Amino acid sequence: YPSGFQLIHVGPGKPGSAKVTEQQILNPITGSLENLRTLEIKGDNNSSNHYTLALLKKPTYSNFNFSTRFKIIEGKGIRAAGIVFRMQANMQDYYLFAIKPVSKEVFWTVFKDNQPVNGIRLNEENFNSPEDGWQSLNLLCKNDKISWTLNHRKDFLDYNEDKVPDYRDGLIGFWVRSDSRVIFSVPEVLTHREYQQKQLSALLRNISNEKKRILSLQLASRIADEKTPIVIASLNNEDINQPAHEVVAKVLEKKENYFGHKNSVSTVTVPVRDRNGIIIAVARMRLNKGTQATKNQDVAFGINVANLIQSKIGDRELLLK
Repeated sequence: YPSGFQLIHVGPGKPGSAKVTEQQILNPITGSLENLRTLEIKGDNNSSNHYTLALLKKPTYSNFNFSTRFKIIEGKGIRAAGIVFRMQANMQDYYLFAIKPVSKEVFWTVFKDNQPVNGIRLNEENFNSPEDGWQSLNLLCKNDKISWTLNHRKDFLDYNEDKVPDYRDGLIGFWVRSDSRVIFSVPEVLTHREYQQKQLSALLRNISNEKKRILSLQLASRIADEKTPIVIASLNNEDINQPAHEVVAKVLEKKENYFGHKNSVSTVTVPVRDRNGIIIAVARMRLNKGTQATKNQDVAFGINVANLIQSKIGDRELLLK
């Protein structure tokens, strides 16, 4: 099986198979075919009590975002598939998010000693299966809250740690039931911080697409107890997690706007405040001066961008921890 994975099973038979393949898959947004690397997993036994799990050997994840698309191709037994997360070291205690497309059911199940001990089942009212069979899943875990977007429908749950085995950290992987053959495509696992950075950078890209004068745009802040502000989101991914420009620290300390102009490009650095007026971050942008805007107009433009950012992220708690 693929490097970096370990294959285990529950129930009769032995672990199934897993292999990396390349297939042409329809992009749901563009409608065009794309050559994508996929993970194909097939269960070993058509018993309803057989599960094959393909686990990433490392690292362990606590708070994270796991996204993938998958399609069940065939199977004589129960056709079901999903993702496993927070798998404990004994390889028997874990959480499972699974889908049975035929019966239009979705499950979140808690396993203890490889036995289901708790969970929820969502019926067809909460599940729309795409006509082409490709399920799109985005799962976000933060402490005892689990939220997901399944085929563009959002839902969440908060489990009671006093009533449910409370797994906060563990391995993640893929799960198939019986002898189902399943193709998983474009899987991505991000830590909670990486996920937040991705969301914030997407927000900056949307703003820059609307505000055509923007040449570059960064969002910076102090993280935890660090004295030096770092870039937490940017139009340029290479900037992220790098020390912010020295002007950013001045904005945080003096709570003032900063303006610079060179070679027909204006640089505006302004604070981003929460709903209570407290500075939670700094937006730094380079603006095309083709319109011959004045300094005051450029600063007003920057403040408007900061307000747009604030309206989307809200308070400090929505930034990186």
